[in-house]
Order: sequence, then C-alpha cells, then structure tokens
Amino acid sequence: MPEQLPALVEYDRTFAYAKHTWKSAVGTPRRVTATTFATWSQKEQVRALFGCGHWHVRVTVPDTWDHVGILPAPAPGDRAWHYPSKPGTSFTTWAGGPEVYTALTNPLTPWKIEILDGILFDDGKPLDDWSKKLKDCWARLAAQAAVHGDETQATAARLASRAVRAILLYGIGAFAQRPRTVTGTTPRTLERDVPADAEIIAFDNEMITWQRPTGFARDPHAHPEWAAGIWSSARSALLSQRMREDDTFVGALHVPAASVVAFRTDALYLTAAHPWPYHGQPGDYLYKGHLTGPLPAPATEDDLLALRDAGRTALTAGSR
Repeated sequence: MPEQLPALVEYDRTFAYAKHTWKSAVGTPRRVTATTFATWSQKEQVRALFGCGHWHVRVTVPDTWDHVGILPAPAPGDRAWHYPSKPGTSFTTWAGGPEVYTALTNPLTPWKIEILDGILFDDGKPLDDWSKKLKDCWARLAAQAAVHGDETQATAARLASRAVRAILLYGIGAFAQRPRTVTGTTPRTLERDVPADAEIIAFDNEMITWQRPTGFARDPHAHPEWAAGIWSSARSALLSQRMREDDTFVGALHVPAASVVAFRTDALYLTAAHPWPYHGQPGDYLYKGHLTGPLPAPATEDDLLALRDAGRTALTAGSR
C-alpha cells in the first residue's frame, strides 16, 4: 500500500448472506479422498466443488500472480487466517467449494489446486423457505422506508427492516455453534479451587476472576455446515460475482490489484469508483461511501473504520 491514497470508496454487499441461503448441506456427509476425486470426470469434479462441501487442498500461487490472495491459510499470531498472494507460495489449508472453484477459474490466472481430502454433503434447501420470507419482509420494509411521506413511519420501517436483516444474519452465525467459554470467580482464600484449565483474567484482594473453555454444547439446532457454506460463498463473491441481470462481473478480481485497500466481512474498499450495477437485491454491491484524497492509507482496522465513516458521511452530504 502507498502511504497516500487518492480516495477511499466503499462497496457493501447488501444483505450479503441472504443471497447464499438457497442451497445448504443436508444428510450425512461422506468423505472424498484424493484418490476418489482423481477418478471422477471433470464434470463430476466441478459438480462436487459447486456442491455443499469443504476441501483439504494443497495450493500454489501462480508464478505470474499479481493480485490479492484467494484462499485462506492458517496464520501465526493472533489472526486466525491470512490470504497468501506472493507468486510461487505453496500452503495447505481447508476451504469451501466456492472458494476453491474461484481459485481454479478466476478471470486472471488459474491457481494450482491439489485435492487432498474432502467432506461432501448432499444438496438441499433447509434454509430456503425461512430466508425467502425474511428477504421478502426486508424488501417490503425497505421500500416502505424509501417512499413513506411520514418521517416517523419511514424511520420505523427502516429500523424494522434492519431488525429482520439481523434475524437472518445472526441466525446464520448461531448455526456455527462455536465453543463456549465460562467466566467465574473464586475467593482469594480459596485460590486452590480455581479450575486447573482456567485462565485468570483479573484479581483483587478478595476475588479471582477466571475463564475456562467448556467445549461445544449439545444443541440440536447446531449446523456449522450451513454457516460454513454461506460464509464460503460470501467470501468468494467478494472476489468475483456475476450479475445475471446485466451479464457482467463485479468484485475485487475485476479491478486493478493496486486499487484494493481492504476487505471487511461483506464489504470491499477501493481507491476508485466503478460503474457496477445495483438493483437493491441481496448480494448487490452498494456504492456506500466515497472520501476524496489524498488520504493516509489505513494501517489498522480502526483507521479503516474512521475513513469508512467519513466516506459515508461525505457521500450522503453530496447526494442531498
């Protein structure tokens, strides 16, 4: 990144996760070994990568690559993942089918992918009816907020639309069922009773406060495979997504590499605006902020968020 940016432009994928709920994993997964995958025809391999699965792969970044990373790799330190992009880099990782397929078929240079192992489910629609009802409700409320003459009613509709959006987004996150942590306290006089696997996070003259992991709860509603599939599709769409209504492609791999500043969940930050179509549908790229530079390049997430907020304010003020 240069020290100064000509601008910071934010594109936010509207209600992004809702676009990727039409198909989800069902049934008992089956293991696909490297040997089995190699025996399949190209059509069968593509169908498997488009299906509901997660793949253990050995990845090599092309020697001529000069763009952002596509597949996640385990990262040292505090961050769970990073995205290698240096030409010739090889690493082993797990990734969802949509991400692997994007690496193999990206519009620049196909990456070398070796399938080592995989977990493949049958395709189903367990979330389709639920998400359609929420998307329809969200769309009606958003439309009402945009056209209602009464400001109070418009604000109520806008807030209600965001509440419906939150039901879907946080519902998907809840399916993941991450390991739980318990926080507890023990009197200093009973210090020996602090659990052996606990981490002490605070103490004073009277009490010791600690945390300890308790693993996964036995929750019948836990479906980490649903959340993993949606998140994988969303990450892939940040890189490349086809807008069928306009027969065009959008995403980071369709702009110059030097113009990509950052990714954040379902948003993309660039140094220039692009005439990407927007129809107000889930997954569309919304032109949400534009701050004209020169600007200091963000070095931390806090820096990025400060520039983002300023860009949203500037775009809103300019559109009035």
